[in-house]
Amino acid sequence: MVIASYSGLIDPDRAPAGSAKSLVVRVVTEAFFQSDEYADLFARSTASAFQHPLWLQAFYRHLAPSRAAKPVVLVGRPADGQPACLVLPLIARKLSGVTLLESADLGVSDYAAPVVDLDWWQMPGDHASLRSTIAAALPAHDILRVKPIRDEHIELWQALLPGSATKLTFSAHAADLVAPAELWREQALTESFARYLSRKRKRFLKGDRARLVVLEGEDAIGTALDRLAALREGRFDGDVIAAPAARTFYRAVAQTGAQTAYSRIYALEVGGEAIGYTFCVAHRSRLHYLLIGCDYRAHGRHSPGLLLYDGMIEDWIKTGGQIFDFTIGDEPFKSDFGTVPTPLHVLTHATTLRGTLALVATRWRERWRENSAATTTSPFANRQSSEEDHG
Repeated sequence: MVIASYSGLIDPDRAPAGSAKSLVVRVVTEAFFQSDEYADLFARSTASAFQHPLWLQAFYRHLAPSRAAKPVVLVGRPADGQPACLVLPLIARKLSGVTLLESADLGVSDYAAPVVDLDWWQMPGDHASLRSTIAAALPAHDILRVKPIRDEHIELWQALLPGSATKLTFSAHAADLVAPAELWREQALTESFARYLSRKRKRFLKGDRARLVVLEGEDAIGTALDRLAALREGRFDGDVIAAPAARTFYRAVAQTGAQTAYSRIYALEVGGEAIGYTFCVAHRSRLHYLLIGCDYRAHGRHSPGLLLYDGMIEDWIKTGGQIFDFTIGDEPFKSDFGTVPTPLHVLTHATTLRGTLALVATRWRERWRENSAATTTSPFANRQSSEEDHG
């Protein structure tokens, strides 16, 4: 269902006849993410795994309502009746009386990216006019905030929306892979860590029915997500999966995504018992690791987290995967696997005095927390491994 529409012609006088970048923007319902049209656009874009149709369907269906977040889905077309060339997945919500318009994040979507048809984007056009057309379609708000944005997407966001970009205090981390896994370990790992990991792997594999498996079937996947969440209980403050709606969201992504190899649930088993689980999503040749839960109390001697990371990387290499993405957060263990950090950014824009004052107050709070913190703790440690993996 179309909620509202706006249109504009992007700098037609300066472009050759027939090649001006025109745009009609409509605000539609979140049902658009179930359409073949969106799937086709996503496949033509450089958007990330967190704009995948299955991710956004589950996000708007399960997570957004639980946080009183209203869907704001902008769809742009060169003209009425033509295929979509642009989609901005946004939400609007109120925080302390301030209306916030933001990317579809809510603490689960690691990379914010616009979904843009590259052929349309490369046509001549003026970005200021483009931003004006899109801005006319935005609902009233005090603050616009888009995060976290990778380097490769910051220029697109700035061309589409107003605001200033600021570098965030945390990064994303990923490892480039080469086949076979033995060669990757030789090239990426330090000699001491490679020896340590090899000892752990060999000792574990001597156990009865010791193996790493990718789970299949809705029941097995649903049970694994519940078990993963249970293994994390009481370990992390503000654990993202502790909220029932978030657990439902992850279960929906995991169960539907497994049918198309978009999602993977790994289980580390020994003696017929699973002692650790991870949840990942894949896009193109990149596997994104998101959640882990391990029985450290009974099986900490195995360093199950390290074995899971090593095993997932080996499995991804065997499938032809080229990148293992540990996603956001600066936990030290990531560098052990030869990762390279990528800066992340936030785009913000205040449209009212209320929004300006709220942004100033927020920035002062953040600076105070940074200066007063006795130790540096990643805001995303609740999704990562713990010290029990590094003894």
